[in-house]
Formats: sequence, structure tokens, C-alpha cells
Amino acid sequence: MLHPMMSARRWRRRIVARSERVQVAMLRRIYNPRRESRPAFLVGCGRSGTTMLVRQLARSWQVELYNEDHPAAFDNFRLRELQVIEELIERSNAPLVLFKPILSTTQSRALLERFPEARIVFAFRHFGDVVSSSLKKFGRENRIGHVRRWMEDDFAEFAVAPPPEQTKTLIRSLWQPFLTPESGAALYWLFYNQLFYDLDLDKDSRVLLVRYESMVAEPRKQFAALAHFLGLHFEERFAEGVFSSSVRQQTPATIDNRISAVCRNLYERLSAHSLNPA
Repeated sequence: MLHPMMSARRWRRRIVARSERVQVAMLRRIYNPRRESRPAFLVGCGRSGTTMLVRQLARSWQVELYNEDHPAAFDNFRLRELQVIEELIERSNAPLVLFKPILSTTQSRALLERFPEARIVFAFRHFGDVVSSSLKKFGRENRIGHVRRWMEDDFAEFAVAPPPEQTKTLIRSLWQPFLTPESGAALYWLFYNQLFYDLDLDKDSRVLLVRYESMVAEPRKQFAALAHFLGLHFEERFAEGVFSSSVRQQTPATIDNRISAVCRNLYERLSAHSLNPA
């Protein structure tokens, strides 16, 4: 039997949550009476601040979020069939329906073809911080295990949308069976972020490249620009509570020198692109 105080707190949370849902529904009916919804997809490499981005945006009534663990839109963290995604968009009455298909980044071009009005946000972060965060979160063998399987089965996990040949060639050229877990995680970072160029996302005005370090250093400025790109009215809550204490930009010494050099060059290229958008 629950303690009376615990039971009371639970009921208060439920009442607050229900009140918030009612308020959101009311605002959507008032300000989006025609139920016009635009989809947006957040892609890139995991551990790049993507959870922070979607959670900040989802604070607004303007946004309906389908995070990567939402069973309606994802199966084992991978985006469901595009017909399913289309039906979710059609059922929504939010101005923006936001999906986070990080593991389906190779599908970015297919998403733009299926949903011409969509927006794609491609998030990236310094590879050293992503490597450190990945090993801490998922264990030392997770990322290198992925890359090892890519080498063994020709990137079979991306069967729905195979990566470009140039991306696969780059990863193969740097792979060695004796790589450290840090090097494997750096290759994982390289694979996902190289897709920004190899899928020609840099040439599409419907795609915005977002740099994690800039987002947390200047949250109000950056979220205002992001909101504008997504067609949202900027709300102060988008930027509230964002902090930069996780920015280290330190490269683990155990990353292979060749891999580190390629990652560093790509990070600098992405940074220049994001700071000076075309």
C-alpha cells in the first residue's frame, strides 16, 4: 500500500499533466484550426545533444514529438515505414511533428522525397566528446561492435536505405581489426557525420546543420534561428535550462592517429558550414 504522501504527490502530478494536455490541445485548436502540420526530422550521430534539442522544442504546444523510443513511430529505435509516418503526421493537429530517427540518418534523402515540405535538422558535436559520451553510456564494445559488423556484412543494418558507396569506402579504408574501442567509436562518428555531405544534404535548403557547441554557448540565439527554420514562433522556454558544462572537445589519446585526423578535418568542415550557412 502506498504511503499517503506518495499517493498525494502522484495524484498531483497526474492532475498537472492532464491540465497541461488540455491546455496544449486548446492552443492547437485556436492557433492551428486547419490542422496543418509540417514534419521535421532530427538526424546525425547519437550523443550529439539530440535529446536536449528535441526535449527543449517539445516544451511548446507547437510541437508534437515522436522520440526514437516512441513505439508509434519507431521499431527498435529505427523509423517505421514511411506510410506509418505519413499517417501520424496527418492525424496530428500540431504545427510541427518532430521525429528523431538518428539510426535512420541514411534515409534522409528518402524522407525529403516523400515529404517535400519537411525540414531536416542535422546535429553534430565534437568527435572527442561524442566518443567519451558513447563509451560511458553504451559500454566500450558497443560502437566498435557496430563498425565491426559493418565490415563483416557490408553495412547490412542499413538495408532499408544503404549508405553511399563513398561513405562505406571511407570507413573501410580506416578500419583495422585491432582498433581500440575509442577508435571504433570515432569511426562510428565519422560514418554518420560524413553522410551530411555524401547524401548532398549540404546542398538542400530544407536541411539545417546544427553545431552542439554553438547551441549550448548561445542557446537563445541558436534556438531562435532553429525555430525560424522550422516555422515556429520562438518561445523563451526553448532556451531555458541549456548549459555548456559538457563541452570539452578533448580527443582521447587512444584514437588511431589517421582516424583522429580525418575526424578533425570533418569536424572543422562541418563547423565552418554551420557558422557560415549558404
